[in-house]
Amino acid sequence: MAAPGTELFEAIRRDHRGGDRLPRSLATRHGVPRQSVMEAISTVLPLPLDLPVDEEELDEARQFLDALLAEDQARAPAERRSAFELYEELSLRTSRLPLSYRWVWEYITDCRSPHACDPSPEPHERAWAGNVPSDMPSFITSLITSAVRDLAELKIEGTLAAADGVEFGMVSLGNARARINQAMYEFTLVGLRASLSYAQMSAFTGIPEDELAQQVEDYHRLMTT
Repeated sequence: MAAPGTELFEAIRRDHRGGDRLPRSLATRHGVPRQSVMEAISTVLPLPLDLPVDEEELDEARQFLDALLAEDQARAPAERRSAFELYEELSLRTSRLPLSYRWVWEYITDCRSPHACDPSPEPHERAWAGNVPSDMPSFITSLITSAVRDLAELKIEGTLAAADGVEFGMVSLGNARARINQAMYEFTLVGLRASLSYAQMSAFTGIPEDELAQQVEDYHRLMTT
């Protein structure tokens, strides 16, 4: 069977994107089993890990973070801002530099650890694992992978009529959004079990507290009845 990155798989995906949506038809056209077609059109190729980094922007972010951390270090421990609050301040001061929250969180954590005076907390891996079912990480991964697959199909090559292109794009976006929302609701339920409030998680997501609570409660009711 051909590997996902081969020319055959690329040809199947091109035909699929071009409008030939039936696996049976694609299998006949390319002379392969239907299983190979399903594998070709459902495979999401990994993004390269060595994405280009703008060193000037990183240096600017480090300078801002160092200044924010110095401000915080002069405060009483109870008044120091959380990593998320510092991330929001960084975004405000720098017109949202293209940095992931994980990068900012790790930078702040690394800088603060030499100054920490509190006893070491329970390792966050154990605290997280205690609040999730054992199969949740793979479930979340599958939701996000499915969302990426839908978003990847938005690479429309301009051969569709306008109405068809809009329909195709909006359905793909709708499917991706639904899966991403489901992943967010699952994370929110974990947060509730970990004693986080809807107000805190509203700040993390930018969704109004009442709206987030209603969405998550509706989702939980749907999943458990």
